[in-house]
Amino acid sequence: MGLPDFFHKIEEETEDPESIPYSTLSELSGIDRAEARELTEYLEFWNPEQVRNLHARLTSLVESDLQMEFDSIFLQGLDSDDAVTRSLSVTGLGESTHPSLLRHLVRMLRNDDSEDVRIAAALGLSRMATLAHEDKMPSRQAVELQAMLTECFNDELESSDVRRRALEALAIFQGEAIEAYIEIGYEEGEDDEEEGNNMRQSAIHAMGRNCNPKWTEIIVEELDSADAACRFEAAIALGQIGSEEHLGHLLELMDDEDIEVQTAAVRAMGFIGGTQAQRTLRNLLTSAEPAVVEAAEESLRYVEVEDMSMFDQKPQTVEQVTEEAQPFLPEDEENLYIDDTDLEQLGFHSPGERDTSLDWVGEEEDWDDDPLTITDEDLGPASA
Repeated sequence: MGLPDFFHKIEEETEDPESIPYSTLSELSGIDRAEARELTEYLEFWNPEQVRNLHARLTSLVESDLQMEFDSIFLQGLDSDDAVTRSLSVTGLGESTHPSLLRHLVRMLRNDDSEDVRIAAALGLSRMATLAHEDKMPSRQAVELQAMLTECFNDELESSDVRRRALEALAIFQGEAIEAYIEIGYEEGEDDEEEGNNMRQSAIHAMGRNCNPKWTEIIVEELDSADAACRFEAAIALGQIGSEEHLGHLLELMDDEDIEVQTAAVRAMGFIGGTQAQRTLRNLLTSAEPAVVEAAEESLRYVEVEDMSMFDQKPQTVEQVTEEAQPFLPEDEENLYIDDTDLEQLGFHSPGERDTSLDWVGEEEDWDDDPLTITDEDLGPASA
């Protein structure tokens, strides 16, 4: 089983990725870094479209089967000369906790030549920001991630689509500065209706992700937006921020002309939860829209799990709590922190600049094994 079996099987079949059975692709699951490099060398004999198709199918396999793991292959793909392959590789690493992933995504966000790849990196960093918010990342690491996302959003030379994805990732952090960025994004969307709707959508998304009740009034107003995408984002955001008193607003969206807005409202009811939400969701099981019925069934399952979770919580001793927290605690705390030098000296560039040399990103073997931890050695020597 593994790479040798994969090579043997495709020799018997064909090198066309679209015709390779999924059972053969599964042979690549869990291969190590050396085998992934060998596979990359083998793929050099394929044309770019074939390599893209292979990575696309591996990505699809990961999404459909949680037992599949192709991290080593996707990490190799991050350095591909083909932008589509790089973007697909970022997507394939959506659930990865590989120690080097954070630095790869940061590098790609600020230095990749492809806008699509930078967008993919920003989406990947959104998950990293969630880990930071949940205290599953060293504090210094979280500060540096926030600084990089802030720099990207403020970069006037960066495209609007990359900036808005950076705003979505940034929004989970708390504080007046973050709220100000969300307001800037929202106002930017209002000022330029033709090209700014995407930024406006992301600002509404950011309001929900930020979870500050101060955004409730704006979100409720956006439920009546002429833009279906804004209504969609507002419905989800209201589910993240609102309470049972807002269920009526969501129920009104059941008459929306856009089915995706309707299903978003149903999902939001599940997020709000409570007895009234369960009653409303059960009533929606008789809807004539199959998508609404399916969303209601899923939301009901979510609400029931959330409501029962309180009974699953058992008292824990101090020793048990400490043991559970241990994976997020570095063995040598002194190695976690770096000197308080200027971020620019560490390779973070001021808005409007993009360094394509990537000299500040160290080699993979220079990184330590603690997941998501950056050290002085990782960043390389400070610039003069």
